[in-house]
Amino acid sequence: MAQPPLAPLRYGHKGYFFQTPETQGFLMRLKRFCSFFLSCFVLTQGAVLFGTSSPLLAADTENAPVTAPAPTTLITNAADIVSNSTLESIGTEISAIYQSSQQERSNGQSTTELATLLRRANAVATQTDTLQARLKPYQAVYQNFLDILGKPPGKDDPAEPASITEQRTLLLKKQQDINSRMTRLKLYQVEAQQLVSELRQHGTAIQQATLWQRFPSPLGVNFWSQFTNHFHADATRFSALGGEALGVLGVAFAGKRIFISLGGIALSALLLVGWFFSHGIIRRVVVRFLPAGRIRPIIATLICGVLSLLAWGFSFQIVWSVLAFDNSALDEDLSTLGSMMGAQFPLCGLVIELGFCLLSRHPEWRIFPISDAIARNLRLFPLWLAGALIMRGFLRYIDTQSGISMLSVQLMDGLYVLAVSPLLFAIPRELRISDQTEDTLSQPSRTQFLISLAMGISIICWLAVFSGYIPLAYTIISWISMMAISMTGLLLLSLLVTAMASTLFPASAPLGRHLVELGLPPRLVNQMCVVVPGIVNVLLLAVAYAVATSGDGFDPQQIWHQLYWLFHGQASTDGSHISLDAILLCAVLPVVGYYTINILKSWFKQRFFPTTRLDIGAQASILSILSYAAWILVGLSMLAVLGVTVKSMTWVVSALSVGIGFGLQSIVQNFVSGIILMAERPVSIGDVVTIAGVTGTVERISVRSTDIRLEDKSTMIVPNSQFITSAVKNATRAQKPGVFTIELNLPFASDLDKAMDVMARTLAACKDVDESVQPSVSMSSVSDGSALLIGSAKAANGTDIKVVRSAALFEIWKAFQENKIPVTVRQNLITV
Repeated sequence: MAQPPLAPLRYGHKGYFFQTPETQGFLMRLKRFCSFFLSCFVLTQGAVLFGTSSPLLAADTENAPVTAPAPTTLITNAADIVSNSTLESIGTEISAIYQSSQQERSNGQSTTELATLLRRANAVATQTDTLQARLKPYQAVYQNFLDILGKPPGKDDPAEPASITEQRTLLLKKQQDINSRMTRLKLYQVEAQQLVSELRQHGTAIQQATLWQRFPSPLGVNFWSQFTNHFHADATRFSALGGEALGVLGVAFAGKRIFISLGGIALSALLLVGWFFSHGIIRRVVVRFLPAGRIRPIIATLICGVLSLLAWGFSFQIVWSVLAFDNSALDEDLSTLGSMMGAQFPLCGLVIELGFCLLSRHPEWRIFPISDAIARNLRLFPLWLAGALIMRGFLRYIDTQSGISMLSVQLMDGLYVLAVSPLLFAIPRELRISDQTEDTLSQPSRTQFLISLAMGISIICWLAVFSGYIPLAYTIISWISMMAISMTGLLLLSLLVTAMASTLFPASAPLGRHLVELGLPPRLVNQMCVVVPGIVNVLLLAVAYAVATSGDGFDPQQIWHQLYWLFHGQASTDGSHISLDAILLCAVLPVVGYYTINILKSWFKQRFFPTTRLDIGAQASILSILSYAAWILVGLSMLAVLGVTVKSMTWVVSALSVGIGFGLQSIVQNFVSGIILMAERPVSIGDVVTIAGVTGTVERISVRSTDIRLEDKSTMIVPNSQFITSAVKNATRAQKPGVFTIELNLPFASDLDKAMDVMARTLAACKDVDESVQPSVSMSSVSDGSALLIGSAKAANGTDIKVVRSAALFEIWKAFQENKIPVTVRQNLITV
């Protein structure tokens, strides 16, 4: 007899999967093939991994001729991962860094040399971290193999096969090699971290000493007298630099090369002209493709800002490359000056572009709501700051590479401070004057505080210059300039993400509707529009912190190192690892776990439970235990990300056990009782129970408490321990949940067949009776001149049994009246 095809199983929302006899045969053949392949692999794993015969195969081939193939190893040797030459080079580099730091400290160390040593020490520390991460998994691999082989036999135990002994010896040697290399790497890591810490402390001391170093006041005679003593040498140095620059220009514009130089200058000018006239095109494109609102000026400003960075940077590089290409008059000093000046031109272009966009002549293209008068009064200040940035590139060369006297350097730094610090005074002053002229509302107290702070810093910088603390004033102005540019760019990025999330990606927006059409719930899309900008803002704050702590030089490499240490942190000796990426991962894990658990619970409810005979209570218990176990795994994963192990938490667990014994005893008792209720299931969801004189229906069983719904629709929350320690009456345990009975007495003269048929049809036709369970009617007894009929039916899931029984009784009474079936003596209603 052919086997009928199995019933279709529901798959997803739109499809079905049929398990036919053909698919069963294919799965059976696949299972046999996998079993055979796994057996072969287990029998031959010793030969594959270690180049020796398996002990099981050795028993069958003991007398066979043996060939000695070259041993092959599947697992890479430790020397291939971390070679001896690599370890020696790391140790040599650490010694060289330490010796250089000691020599430079005795001779007087500059910040540039210190930064170079710090960069080398950071590179060594990063290399040791990487090598340890590559080597650590192999420790666990070899330890697992040793655990499989087991311990060597004891003195009185039978001898083991020689192949097992050979494998254990080989594994022990490799494990010792890995452990020794790992120990050396850990020592090098500690030494590199100590070097980094020492160099940073020394650098901080140098910066503090330089920052608070006082020179003669420019208002005094002593300053100018010392300046005059070095004036001739400094003038000669500048004259040589100017002569070198004229020589470079002379070579660049000599003969036929003049056309190449003029072509490069023309190309650079054309690039700047194209950037200048690109604003109108960009704005028309933005209007064409983006909805009206704040998102238009934000995106237009960002696009124009990126173009300005590229245009000004490439313009300078084109001119400099044309002038310096194959130029015999170009010296190293002028080349260094050109590279330092070139690093400032992109920032200069960005500042000019931000001035054009933020203070635009068209109010609709201003990101911030400012009046036309304020925009007009502030329009020249970005040009002022851009010129100061170009001068700062020249001052960086003066401070580090020029070789002129210290007082000449301080004089130029002081002039730079006096030229830039008025911006901190003039801009707030213009804002106040415009605010008073327009008679607008008073500004918030925070804005007033920032304006007063900026003006106060400007005055402090002037006083510092005139009192001789020129390095302090120069550092403050340089740091504020770089932070102002960086914070403006990061603020624009934050505004862009927020505007896109609120304009383009909500469920009612164009892009959000496409996401909803792809199957994402609208609620999830709207949540992501709030969560994603928050995450991006946190990352932007991390970048701002890295810029703020990298010094006043705006060195991209230093900023990157700050971000690296901020995100990756530094592993402590106890194995814990607290860093920004670990914190972010710990924040993401509960979110991912929440949705994963919901998907798993949905699969159980919609796919698995319908194929079983489990009642609602059993299903709820399984889902609760599964949910709690999954959340425990999520918590353990978070601890593992932070590097917290059970061993490190021994004292914490001990302290918690004492606290539980004294203060949390009732909570633990309820928790254990909840686990017992879910496992033994003396009470299930839907049961009618009586506890402490109160009767109700069990609605929910959690780990700590159980919710019971009373007749007045209120909910009583009962601690789980009461279900274990006190007497509980469960009226539903006698039969299936939801089943009710109706008893009616009929006289002997009645048509009992007709009465039973009417009663069964009426129960089946009731509104809230479960259609999958056929109602039953039977005659229970005959006494006192009447027959007792009992009708049973099951109420539908989610309905109140009392309400369903009352409605069914009323329908039976009407049906008996219509069919003229008398009911005598009494009626007795019993519900179980």
